[in-house]
Amino acid sequence: MSTTFRKVVIPKYGDASVLEIVEATLPQPAEGEVQVAPTYAGFSGADINMRRGVYPSQEKPPLTPGYCLVGTVKTNGSGSSKFKAGDIVACLTKYDAQAQLVNLPEKHLISVPEGSDLQQVTGLILDWCTAYGMVHQVAQVKSGQTVFIHGISGSVGYATMKLVQLLGATVYGTASERNHAAVREQGGIPFVYTDKNWIKAMKDMGGVDAVFDSIGFESFHESYDILNSHGIVVGFGANKHSLTNEAPVPATWPTVKFLLKGQIHWRGKRTAFFLIS
Repeated sequence: MSTTFRKVVIPKYGDASVLEIVEATLPQPAEGEVQVAPTYAGFSGADINMRRGVYPSQEKPPLTPGYCLVGTVKTNGSGSSKFKAGDIVACLTKYDAQAQLVNLPEKHLISVPEGSDLQQVTGLILDWCTAYGMVHQVAQVKSGQTVFIHGISGSVGYATMKLVQLLGATVYGTASERNHAAVREQGGIPFVYTDKNWIKAMKDMGGVDAVFDSIGFESFHESYDILNSHGIVVGFGANKHSLTNEAPVPATWPTVKFLLKGQIHWRGKRTAFFLIS
């Protein structure tokens, strides 16, 4: 039996005015799925980029955004028994979280501890999963290394800073000047992106072991230039045009050029673009 529900839809690429709330029907969860009623859905730069049509490898519209959620289990599909109706769960969804109901693979759900602040949990899912994957799986940061983070005062930037500090790395990064005091309080060393002083400062100290670059486009080559001889740039987000409200630019070609730089083996420097698939 299907259930009628409402969801957000991006029917075509554009600004926020293209968003629609529509009624739809959702079938019962299939084998291995769980039906969840979202309490909170995450909203991120990825959702904005998808709406603008510039998120790497995204689905084409119409699509329902929402990269993560915290919600209540409604019912299980056949073969799903890990959760029961009423349980509070969290999920990194990539799509479909901005809806009243969604069917999700049971294997992608985790239990939310009783008494947790559900808004805080929602904010942690995408940002800290992104940071963890970049730090531990891609860059493989180690104690004693030097790391540079663009947008260090942002949500993913902050998570990345804390994770590399736990590993014993020294952290530099770019942030708006109004956030510099907060970055210093957390043990980071901040610079202003636009004055480019960070480029000379990092080169003068011999380069860094890893750069985490959420800005993208022209910043990719700047980030590459401040690496030491064996460093890595991890690109993600490519949020520059969304943050500045500039006209959207396809991310494919800048990303391809960025990745090709990492194939120049005799230089020793590496590049990678982190995506959640």
